[in-house]
Amino acid sequence: MSVVTIFSGTFCKDEPVIKNVLSSMEYKLVTDNDIVVEASRVSGMPVNKIIKAFSAKESVFNNFTHEKEVSIAWLKLAVAKKLAEDELLFSGFTGSLIPKSISHVLRVCIIADMKLRASHAAAERKISEKDAVKLIHKQDEDRIAWISNLFKKDDPWDSSLYDLVIPMDKMDLEKAVSLIIGNAGKEVVKPTSRSKKAVDDFLVASKVEMHLAREGHNVDISAIDGSVTIIINKHVLLLSKLEDELKAIAGKVPEVKAVETKVGDGYYQTDIYRKYDFKMPSKVLLVDDER
Repeated sequence: MSVVTIFSGTFCKDEPVIKNVLSSMEYKLVTDNDIVVEASRVSGMPVNKIIKAFSAKESVFNNFTHEKEVSIAWLKLAVAKKLAEDELLFSGFTGSLIPKSISHVLRVCIIADMKLRASHAAAERKISEKDAVKLIHKQDEDRIAWISNLFKKDDPWDSSLYDLVIPMDKMDLEKAVSLIIGNAGKEVVKPTSRSKKAVDDFLVASKVEMHLAREGHNVDISAIDGSVTIIINKHVLLLSKLEDELKAIAGKVPEVKAVETKVGDGYYQTDIYRKYDFKMPSKVLLVDDER
């Protein structure tokens, strides 16, 4: 069976949609909290630190410590391991970590116009619609930052990121559920030997990324049949030295058969590659100015 991921705006009536899809398809729900707890278990990082990866707020020291990038590496590994199971529905941020190369995934976005969202938020939180709009904009910032970080897109509801975009202001619950169930059963998103192999490749790439992140490196990773490609997207003065270090670390992962390094488009920009400094303090008091 295919995997379903649902990424939603807040107060879009996504909860009853998810509940009914799970009931009808007898799928297992995988929440962000499930993935965070597993990532914390295997990494030893506190849950409250990993969960910050979903926040638009970023420590002023993150350019040096890259705590967010390290957290995402562990989240990817937890997602990759979970994909060994069948009949899953990922709800939240972490489903976005599944690469497009895994074709047996139906990627769903549930959204609604601001009028519906504000009305729903005002009723649920017992606040004015004006305050509801402010709350929604604040919550949307996290989704904008997450999608921008992963895909370099400023619109978290961009239809190119999903197989199905469901506007709940224009569709009732029954129709939304029917659309997801109907599309999840289509041939195009059924598991194949190639898509299952892509899950294995994702797991290898995630293991390599985790090992590199643990050693302080922030690079892009892909893997095919044990051959790993490491893409360096920031300029470094001693490129060959960095490449040798990256290859040595990646080569320690048992499933890795070969490693190559490449420079990406970002390498030629002005930003400089910095290895993480895990000794840098990660907390600082900031004034939270309301937008």
